This record gives sequence, C-alpha cells and structure tokens, in this order.
Amino acid sequence: MFRLTHAQWDNTVRDLLRRDDSFEFAADFRDDPYQSGFLFDNNFSALSVDSILWDNYRGAAGQVAAAVVADEDILDAIVPGGAVSDDEQAAAFVEEFGSRAFRRPLTTAERDAYLELFDEAPGLYPDTQASRAGIQFVVEAMLQSPHFLYRIERSDDDADGLVPLTSYELASRLSYLLWNSMPDDVLLAAARDDELTDPDELERHARRLLESERAAETVAHFHRQLFELDNIAAAAPSQALFPDTSSRFGEYAQTEAELFLNEVVFSDDGGIRELLLSPKTFVNAELARVYGLSGDYDDDFEPVTLDDERRAGLFTQLGFLAANATSAQPDPIHRGVFMAERVACKSIPAPPDDITPLPSAEGRTNREVVEAHTEDPDTVCAACHATTINPFGFPFENYDASGAWRDRDNGHDVDASSEVRIGDDVVAVDHALDLVTALASSATVHRCYAQHLIEFATGRPAEAQDEGWAARLGDQSFADTLSVQDLLVELIRSPAFTHRSAQELE
Repeated sequence: MFRLTHAQWDNTVRDLLRRDDSFEFAADFRDDPYQSGFLFDNNFSALSVDSILWDNYRGAAGQVAAAVVADEDILDAIVPGGAVSDDEQAAAFVEEFGSRAFRRPLTTAERDAYLELFDEAPGLYPDTQASRAGIQFVVEAMLQSPHFLYRIERSDDDADGLVPLTSYELASRLSYLLWNSMPDDVLLAAARDDELTDPDELERHARRLLESERAAETVAHFHRQLFELDNIAAAAPSQALFPDTSSRFGEYAQTEAELFLNEVVFSDDGGIRELLLSPKTFVNAELARVYGLSGDYDDDFEPVTLDDERRAGLFTQLGFLAANATSAQPDPIHRGVFMAERVACKSIPAPPDDITPLPSAEGRTNREVVEAHTEDPDTVCAACHATTINPFGFPFENYDASGAWRDRDNGHDVDASSEVRIGDDVVAVDHALDLVTALASSATVHRCYAQHLIEFATGRPAEAQDEGWAARLGDQSFADTLSVQDLLVELIRSPAFTHRSAQELE
C-alpha cells in the first residue's frame, strides 16, 4: 500500500471536490520522517500513519466535510442530479463520490455500509437538513478510509512472480505519477472500460496528462529532489568577496535552475543530453552580472544563451556551483560527490567521523589544497577521493564560489583537468565542458537517470529487476536520443510500471 503524501492528500481532496484550489489542510499535518537512503519523498515504506497523523486526518476530514455542505458550488459539483427520490439521490451520491474517492468502484458491502451512515447522519447533525447531514457524514467517513488514504494495489493476491496491475490500479499509478493526484473522469472511464491494460491506450493517456501544467509541476518536483534544487536557495557567496551577489542570490539561482529544467523538458521537449549540454538559461539583472553578461536586465527573468565555451547545461550554471561551495571557495569535494552519485550512480561510502577541515591555502590553489589533504595514500580518504570524488570535482575549478568564471586562483592558472571513470571508460577531460560532454555521451549516465526515474515512479528503492529495466530505458535514451517526456512514456509502458512483484506491498 502507498500512503498518499501530504501534497497528494491536498491535491486529491481538491480534485475530489472538483475545486480549482486546495484547502491546504495538509499544511498542518505532522511532517513525514526523513527518508534515509531514498532520494524522493514518496517512499512507501517510510510513509506510515502514527497516532498524531491519524488525528490530523480525522480533524481534516471533519473540516472538509463541514466545508462541503456549507458550499453550494461544491454540492452542485459532487452531488449527481436527476434523482426522483431522496433514497435514489443518497445511493447515487454514495456510488459516484465513493468510486472517485477510492479510485475504483465500491463493493456492494461498502455501498451498503455508507448508505447506512447516510441514513444515520440526521441524528448526529440535528441542525442540518437531512440529505446534507448524510453527505457530510459520508464525506467525513470516506476521507478517513484506508481506501482513500492509500493507493492499494492488490491485483491477484495469489499470483507468483510479476503481477500485472488492473486498469484501476494503473489509472491511479499514472495519475499520481504525472499529476500527483487522483485520476480525472476521463482516466476513470478508461479504467472502467478496462482500456489501460493495453500499452497503447496507457501511452495515449500518459501523453494526454503530460500536456497539462500539472505534469510540469510533478516533473519539476522529481528534478528538485534529484538535483537538490532546494539547497541552491541557501547558497550565500560572501558579498564582500563577490560584490555582484546579494542576499537573494540563492533564491534567484534556484529560480534559474527551475526555469531551465522546465524549458528543456517541456518547451524544447529535450532529453538528458540537453539537461547536461544546453547553453540556454534564464537570468535577471543580478545573475547576468555574475555571468558577466552585457546588456540591460531587470528583476524579471529572461532567456539568454550563455558562452558555449564556458557553459553547458545545469551543472555549469550558478546554482549548482554556488550550492556546492563555501562562502569564499569552490568545493570540489561536494561538487564531485554530487556528480558521481546523482549523475553517474556511483556508490560512495560515508566519510569517517573525524575529518579534519581543509588547511589554509598559503599560496596554493584550491585544487592543490584539496589534493594534499585528501589524496595522501597513507590516509583512508585517498581510496575515494583520488579515484572518484576529486576527478569528478576538479573539472569545475574554473568556477568560483559564486559560480562565476575564473582563469586564475590565488595567483596561479586554474588546473581543471582530470581523468574520470564513467562506467567502464576512463575519460581525460580538460575542464567542466569536457566532463559534461563525456557524461552526456555515456550510456551509464542515461541508465542512471532512468534508475532514478523508476524509483520516483514506483515509490520504492530499487529492486533487483529494476537494473534490467533501467538498462533498457537508459539505452533507449542514449541510442534514440529520447526526450525526458518520451523516456517517461517508455517507462510507463514497461513492466517496471505496469506490474508489481508478488511480494511487493504485502
């Protein structure tokens, strides 16, 4: 079972009530615990319900139900018309609202149980008109049901191996992946007609959902977590050392990264290569100064094309570079760890607890300080730093702590050369553009991105069978230059999405 995230709870209530905006009651829910070892906030094993959250759910259900019967527009939207008697209207409401709340048809037992609640409600709400009391009680009860709070994928409980999901289960998987909310009426109708077990029909609906701004928001959420975009907002280069920056620099740089990713994925229908290599971005006046751009800019962000001999893709933009730096110096260690783990899917063990800080430069370059401190073969650090971390981090030495370009460091020429192992290949690079070009040209990197996408789409850590699916999807991306949207569609068509293991979620 997959418990809805707090955002999904809010979105689902909004769509269930056919509202344009959310009540945002979930803002008062207790925070979900940190999900150690999992990049995304939808890991089913960590999304538990304790007594505090259960009280949150109960309180919010009561508030929503009271708001429903107090709002004529909501009632008009969710109560079916055409009934000739109160009993018919009650049955029609329970059937339709319940099937949308649970994202599947009600069983006969469920229907009868909720009709009993509907009939009992006037005694509980004596000051409320009888039919409205019934609606209020049923809404409050359904919003506390596990069938609302969880996505339950039972399929064939007795099956072995890979179990195909039903059309209703696929409708929920698809909608919560791309819209972060319940299926719309069109998708539920397709599930009712059992269309979604046909891969072509599933793809047709996936592409329909991808055309919505909601899909852009969900893909942005995936990238925000994968690439740690929220950390960019905390980037704070020293304004004394970098006078082109202000206290809002991190906020601006995060906006730049988010606009860039949306442009690549949805406006340009680009893929992994474009994420890594496109020189296009968005700047306001402050970011333009840091980039050294000439021209008139103001507080609004506008598209620009950067110098393609110095900038290519997300990781040569200001946000990534400044977020992985101190206030005064670039940080090749954190830049290298990020690139190795998030882009190349290398596993790096946690550092020891007794790490000593970097010494002062004393006339040396930043690179020389890091090399001397981390690559001594007599230390435990060298095993990871000399072979993986530093080779991925040093190519970014041409960018200072604000992300601005530099040729000199502490009076010396910058050395950004490196030899990087990407998959089975060792690649010599002279600078960051060589590195990102090598990454974009590596099937290993495309497979890595596909692996992250599978984890996000399935809401669980990688399993053994995922390696093969990630390889197939990554190789498609690499060989066919698939866009991110096409890669999503190929994932949705694959057994990684349309099936579950017999042991999963039991």
